[in-house]
Amino acid sequence: MQTHSNRFLRSLSSFNGQQTLGNSRFFWACWLLVVALLVLLPFFGSRYQVITASNFLISSILALSLCLIWGYCGILSLGQAAFYCIGGYAYGIVAMNLIDTHGNTDLAIVAGILVPAIFAVLIGALMFYSRLKGVYVAILMLVTSLLFGLFMRQTADPSYVVGAAYLGGMNGLSPATASDPSLPSLILGFGSAVFEFDGRGRAFYWLVLGVGIAVYLGLRWIVNSSFGYVLVAVREDPERAETFGYDVRLVQLGVFCLSAAIAGLAGTLYTAWGTYIHPDGFSVAANILVVIWVAVGGRKDLTSVIVSTVALNWISIELSTWGEVSMLVLGCILVTAMLAAPEGVFTGVGQAIGRLLSRRRPVPPASDNATSQVYGLPKMERTR
Repeated sequence: MQTHSNRFLRSLSSFNGQQTLGNSRFFWACWLLVVALLVLLPFFGSRYQVITASNFLISSILALSLCLIWGYCGILSLGQAAFYCIGGYAYGIVAMNLIDTHGNTDLAIVAGILVPAIFAVLIGALMFYSRLKGVYVAILMLVTSLLFGLFMRQTADPSYVVGAAYLGGMNGLSPATASDPSLPSLILGFGSAVFEFDGRGRAFYWLVLGVGIAVYLGLRWIVNSSFGYVLVAVREDPERAETFGYDVRLVQLGVFCLSAAIAGLAGTLYTAWGTYIHPDGFSVAANILVVIWVAVGGRKDLTSVIVSTVALNWISIELSTWGEVSMLVLGCILVTAMLAAPEGVFTGVGQAIGRLLSRRRPVPPASDNATSQVYGLPKMERTR
């Protein structure tokens, strides 16, 4: 039994490491159980619960994008929702223009990922190669998001069209004319093999779940790789990392673009989920909400951020009948969480569970070989 469990952990070695909580057999067993329950949710949950769960998963992908850049590279972006909305608008515009000729939304999905990444290259190069850091990056990204939102709100004039897509101003993206196709949900395939994923259906939920799992495991692999350790080095002491020969600005730009692409993917899925995208996504509230999700969970751990995002989204729905008070309550939760647990509430809970399990785990007897392995020393035969 011990041999099988060790093999299981070795198979997950690429996803385990010092940069993530939850590296034990117990964690992965719980993880597999949760994934199985999520897969089975459409069979025992209501249609409303499936639709809501899809939105929760999309929000989790967006939160992971901020966790990567803020928690692991130390760059606080207050404009992460801008990449989210840029991806959504890019997907919608391309899909509405090409759906008749291509019959699917494959290129639109690619556009929803690439366009935010390209924009991140442009603004990121200006920020990082001009040595902006800290609060200046946060403010610049927030201002950029607000400028995008201000522009999109002024596009109600009928002249603001991109082919078959009408930007729509405060009404959101819509067809340019009554004969143009409406904003479609996901349609994937090639040739005659085409599969449509209605944003309100089970198939779309399973697709989003699969994408969310892939993003989560992919980020666990990245942050526990050698590149992940470089990110942490840049976060802790960029000057020292530079003295070791790392191009800190290139590292920051690379992870900034990756984060933007993930946020654009989330925006693409959201637009396909609701067949709708609106300029309010560029607002201060939308950007701060992502920060709250990440900060409350614990910005230095991917799993904690997902749990926090789902929990806070559920609280938001429960408080939605209170109107604008719900945002005030979330703000109070953030302040309380930052004072009580600066490293994150769910990160602290995870660390406490880890300590509890380690106390129950039997300690192997000490030996010369064990001591050598702990300190990374080569094993040596004792001379007589």
